[in-house]
This record gives sequence, C-alpha cells and structure tokens, in this order.
Amino acid sequence: MQRYKNILITLLTALISVCCICQQVTPYQGSRIFWDMSSQTTIFSSGTYARLIQLQDSRLMAVTDAGGISVKYSNNLGSMWSNMQLLIASNSSVTNTNAEVIQLTDGTILIGYNVRPREPYSEDRKFGIRVLRSTNNGITWSEPIFVYDASHIWNDGCWEPAFLELPSGEVQCYFANEGPYTTNNDQEISMCRSFDNGLTWSEPVTVCYRQGFRDGMPVPLLLQDESEIVVIIEDNGWAGRNNFAATTVRNSIDDNWENGYVDANSPLRELIFETIPPTNFYSAAPYLRKLPWGETVASYQSNENRPNHDLEYADMYVVVSDEKARNFKAKSAPFAVAQNQKCIWNSVSVIDTGIVVAIGSIGPPYGANHIEMIKGYPIWKAIAKYGTITVDGIKTPEEKWTTKDVNQLPMGQVTKNRTFLDFLYDNNYLYFTARVIDRDIINNTSSNDGVRLFIDTDNVSGLTPQKGMYSFFFDTNGTVRFQYGEDGIWKTGTNTSNIQYAINIHSNYYIFEAAVPWSQFGKSTPPTDERMAIAIEIVNRQQYTVITDKIPDVNNNASWTWLEFRLIPSPFVGIKNSYEDFSDIKTFFENNILHIYSPYPVKELNFYSIDGKLVKKIKGIGQNFQIPLSVQECGIINLLLENGQIVNIKI
Repeated sequence: MQRYKNILITLLTALISVCCICQQVTPYQGSRIFWDMSSQTTIFSSGTYARLIQLQDSRLMAVTDAGGISVKYSNNLGSMWSNMQLLIASNSSVTNTNAEVIQLTDGTILIGYNVRPREPYSEDRKFGIRVLRSTNNGITWSEPIFVYDASHIWNDGCWEPAFLELPSGEVQCYFANEGPYTTNNDQEISMCRSFDNGLTWSEPVTVCYRQGFRDGMPVPLLLQDESEIVVIIEDNGWAGRNNFAATTVRNSIDDNWENGYVDANSPLRELIFETIPPTNFYSAAPYLRKLPWGETVASYQSNENRPNHDLEYADMYVVVSDEKARNFKAKSAPFAVAQNQKCIWNSVSVIDTGIVVAIGSIGPPYGANHIEMIKGYPIWKAIAKYGTITVDGIKTPEEKWTTKDVNQLPMGQVTKNRTFLDFLYDNNYLYFTARVIDRDIINNTSSNDGVRLFIDTDNVSGLTPQKGMYSFFFDTNGTVRFQYGEDGIWKTGTNTSNIQYAINIHSNYYIFEAAVPWSQFGKSTPPTDERMAIAIEIVNRQQYTVITDKIPDVNNNASWTWLEFRLIPSPFVGIKNSYEDFSDIKTFFENNILHIYSPYPVKELNFYSIDGKLVKKIKGIGQNFQIPLSVQECGIINLLLENGQIVNIKI
C-alpha cells in the first residue's frame, strides 16, 4: 500500500512540475514609457492643436493655435521657452488653426495650417490648407503658400494637415477632406505632393476613404526600414463601435499611393491596438511618431476612466508598438489630469536620443486650453550597477546608485505622487531605493502608503506566482512584508530579519533604502548571468480608497509581463563578466550624428570606417551619447565596456 502511495506522490510531484514548466511563456517584448512628472512644463498659456519638433540645431520648436499660428523655441530641451511669436493672426472673418511643423533634410522649416472661414460664409473665403516656409531656421517666414481649397461652408471643408518627407526628397501633405463629398457627410484622407521643398503643391490624391463615414486627422510616418508609409487616422466606421477609433492605413513606398486608396474592406486598414478597447470608449485625434531604433509611439484621446465616460472630459493616452506600427500596447496617461479637466487635440514628439514628449491641450470642458509638455523615457530593461551603500534612508554624494539622479524609473502618474526609483547590488545584497512625493503620508493604519517590489530572480516568466517569484512591500511604518510564489499563489513569508530597511518621512515626501540579501532568493552569489524581471507598485492610501501606480501592461501575478532586470557585472569582484547578448545597445545616424544608447557603461569608443581606418576615438563616455561625424558612413563601432568586455557593432 505504501508503495502505491509513493508512486502516486511521485506522479503528482511530476505533474505539478510539468504544470509549472508549461506556465513559462515568452517574456514581454517592447518598450514601456515612464513619464517624469518633474519635467512637466507649460509651453503656451493658451492654445490648442499643439505640435513640437527638434530642429537640426538642437532647439525645440512648438507651434499652436493661440490667436492664430504661433511659435515658441527652447534651447534646453523644454525646460524654458522663448516669448511667443505670432506668425499669422486669426481675424473676424478667418480662423487659422491646426498648426503642424516639419524640418526638411535641407533645413527648410514648413508650418502647415488650416484656414477656416467664419460665418456668415461667402464663396470667396474657402476652407483650405496653407504652408508657411522658412529657409533661415525660423528667423523669417514666407507669405502663405497655397496647398488646397475645399468648399466655403463648414460641412464641406478640409482639416488637419500633417507632413512627411520621403528619402527621394518628395514632401507630402496629408489632410482630412470633405471637399469631394458635398452631397453627403463623408470625409476622406487626401494628400498633396511637393517636389521643391514646399514651394508648390500638386493636386490631391485619395489616401483612404470609407464610404458613408469620416476618416479624419491623419498623421503619416515612414517605417524604419523605409518599406511602408503608415498613416494613423480616426475612423468611425468600424462595425459595432459607433465612435471614432484610432486606425492605421498603409501603402508601400514603392507604390506611394499611385494605384488606388485604402477602402473600408482593405487589409491595409487596421485598428491600432493589440487589445481592442471596449466599444463605449473612443480613441480619436491620434498622432504617430518613431523612436530612433524603430519602435513606434502613438497617442490618442479617449473617454476611458473619465467621469461617466463623457466625451468632453477626454484624456490623453500613449501606446507603443514595434517597427511595423501594429498591435500597440503599454498604454499610459502622461498627464495627471484632474477629473474636472480635459486633455484633447494632443500630440507626441521624439527628441534627443529617444525621449518621448507628450504635448497636451489641457483645460476645463467647454473652456479654454493651455499647452503642457511632459517627457517620457522608453525603457525595456531596468539595471543595477555594482556598488554598496549604507542603509539609512539618507542619500549622500558618496553613494553611487545606478543613475546619477537616482531616477532610473520615474513613476507616479496615477497616484499623482511623483516617485523616483533605483537599484544597486553587491556580493551580499540587492539594494532598492524610492523617493515619493506625498503630501498626505499614511503610516499608522493596517493599510499604509508604501512601495511594493516584485522580482522574478529565476526567470520563471510565469502566468501565476511560482517558485522564484517574490514580493516585498516596504511600508511607511518602517516594516517589510514578504511574500513568495508557490503553486500559483502568493504565500506569506516570515523570514525578513536579514532585510535591512530604513525610511525617513518628511512633511511632504518620504525616502527609503532597502537591502535584500541574495540568500533571501536562494542565491549564494549575485545572478549576473541571468535574466530577471521586476514589477513596481506605488501604493497611495487615501481616506476611502487605495490608489496604485504600476508599470504599463504589468500583471502583478504574471512575471512574464514584468520589466526585464539585469545586474551589470563588475570587473572588481569574482563574478563572470558576460552579458547574454548586446541587442539592446541601440545605434542610429541622424544629420551626420551617430547616436548610441547603451544600458551598459561604456569606457571607450572607437569608430572605424569600412576600410579599417580609425575615424573617431573617445574615452569615458558613459551610456547615452552623440558623436558628430563629418559624413554619414558605414563602419564598425568598437565599444570597450567598463567591465572589460568588447562589443563590435556594424552600422
């Protein structure tokens, strides 16, 4: 009898092991944007439809409708802005609005805008698209250049221009167009071409049209491999939705809209989302941009999570996709907009080495807007450098965390508590720190404020809590609560005596430092050769509820959704100096400047031309850097990392 029991136990154990193994799935792929609340800045005190680009001289340029087409410039990536310059004013008969801006390869700046006649309408004043042109970096501007005119009445107008420059030098201006449909309420996306950098424009061609509906608000993009033109639009014709939904239409660059448009049934028309939102949520006024390494970023406005899902209380959302601009995910709301405010007619921009800038028109429903910007950082991996600190809750200049400002992962959009997080490690401990801005700190109840760290130290990449997954809640009352995963559930652990934890609470913020021994994870040495994953939850206790912030697309119980986490090996300790691969070192050329983003500290860089000549040598350059070259050329980047490893990248 005992023999059969033993066999049964063995079979059950094997079955549980198989179930756990089968739970391992492919880890989450792609960047998620972490918004830095400390970077939020007002660009325009009033305005709407704001757009922003980075000029070739590194200045930021913002355009909006503020009494007409207005511009501002920033010399420090948006921290401060120049006085507003009104380029062309609206008046009692015409509103000039929907400003859009692009700088062409030759340096020419184009501002497109929408001419909207006011009532009473007359046939000599038509809805149209115009362009202002500057060839001296915005010092002077041309007179308005004609692109297109629709009819003279609101129901048959044209709207919302947006530009694209092709590698051939052709410049395209996309816009929503009711002009061809004067007998119904239909609207298409049209496009005019310029072959002389915006001086003259062709007749329009149809890009997409869904009969009986209204394709609108186009923003074009050329994919990283330059194979396709993708245009994001709002489309109100999807079956069962009865509202606008963010959609892409696309065409090969070889065809370039020469052989017909994208109609209602074309496979080249797609909703942008990996997970389709419920039908009672709309996703309108979309915008689309590309990160330097090819991933794509889209924004839209939606009534999701707003009072009674009222359309007038819409908020801005940002999502991320791969190089093909399909299946967008990692949804986040950049602005902590109050429930009695709206954030509409927004846009996104990509500046510097890949910083995402969200630009929002914020104000009360039915009221005037002002223009805000906030910076976000696309992150696909968190890291910890080698080092040691004293766990006392006090940051000193001698303590060298992984990032200079101890701000590797900025969070706090949902709780509205600005939070900075960072990591460090040595042979004995994993260190974790947080600084949380909180004007009402709760630390004397059974459910307090605090920060929860989840970590998968065994690369379980599971669907449910399993062995190798851990949770630590750092309570503002000075205690640590520990849980571990096992057989699909979280179990409470009691062995926290070896965890060092210190918290300092001030009137409007708290800061803590923690050291978790590697033995807590069943490790005798730091797992520098292993992929790990983390999740973070900021817990903000309020009078009647608890609000939490977490990383986009994270399921706290499923470590396959967590953010990848790596320890950066140190040459000064007895650990193997080896990374799994270097695919996350990103390089790209722009305007004869070589941009490099490396998660690993770089000690020295050598750039060799394709024939083996040394073109550039730089020492002590850190992680993110730009290298000006006399020409854009092919070659080999030779990187010497601080841990002694050598990486060669062909560009």
